[in-house]
Amino acid sequence: MNGQTARSETEGRRQMAPPKAMTILGKVAKVGFYRDTLPLLIINIKKEDAGPLPYREGERVSIPFVVNGLPYIAGLRATTRSTTVMICSDLLDAQLNSVRLVDVLFGLGWSHREPALELTVRSGAVCCL
Repeated sequence: MNGQTARSETEGRRQMAPPKAMTILGKVAKVGFYRDTLPLLIINIKKEDAGPLPYREGERVSIPFVVNGLPYIAGLRATTRSTTVMICSDLLDAQLNSVRLVDVLFGLGWSHREPALELTVRSGAVCCL
C-alpha cells in the first residue's frame, strides 16, 4: 500500500438510528350500537399527541394496528374541525377479513369502565399491549 489506509464503506456517513417508540394516550368512545347490542367503538387521540401518526384531514388513511401481537389494518380519520384523530371502528385482520374494534378490545380484556388506552407508535405501526 502506498501509505493510505483503506476506508470503510460507512466512514463519513451518518448512521440513522431507528425511530424510537412513542407512547400516546387514546380514549375509547362509544358512538352507537351494533345490531347485536355491542357498542360501536372508536379510539380518539388528541391531534397534539398524534404527531407520529400519518393522518390526513378529510381522508381515511390505512395504518398497521397491532393488538396483543396480532396484526390488523386500521383506518385513521381526522377533520379540520375536530381536535382529535380517530381510529375507526372497523379493522381488517391478516387475511383481510373485516373485524370489529369492539371485538378486538373485548378480547383483549378492555373494560368500558376504563376509557383510556395506552398506545405505542413504533416503526409506523400503532400497538396496543
